[in-house]
Amino acid sequence: YQPGNIVIGTTAAGVEVSGRVTTADGRGLRNATVVITDAAGRRRTTTTGTFGSYRFNDVEAGRSYVMAVTSNRYRFASRVVNIADSLNDVDFMAIE
Repeated sequence: YQPGNIVIGTTAAGVEVSGRVTTADGRGLRNATVVITDAAGRRRTTTTGTFGSYRFNDVEAGRSYVMAVTSNRYRFASRVVNIADSLNDVDFMAIE
């Protein structure tokens, strides 16, 4: 608090980031690796489940992350995601 002003900064609360990884024709892709990397280069990984779903818990809000997917059979475009709150639709579709 500053006299006459209230300053509200970004919280460092942990939020959930989730989505689905699919083939080009929309089928869920099992066992793909999803990586989320922060600006300091810290990486977290998870593996997709039976229907291509994945989830990261306790992701620090108010930051930008690079998200990427790797698979032995398909290619995916990485993307920058600005996370202000929980996201449940960060989906990736195979390029080929």
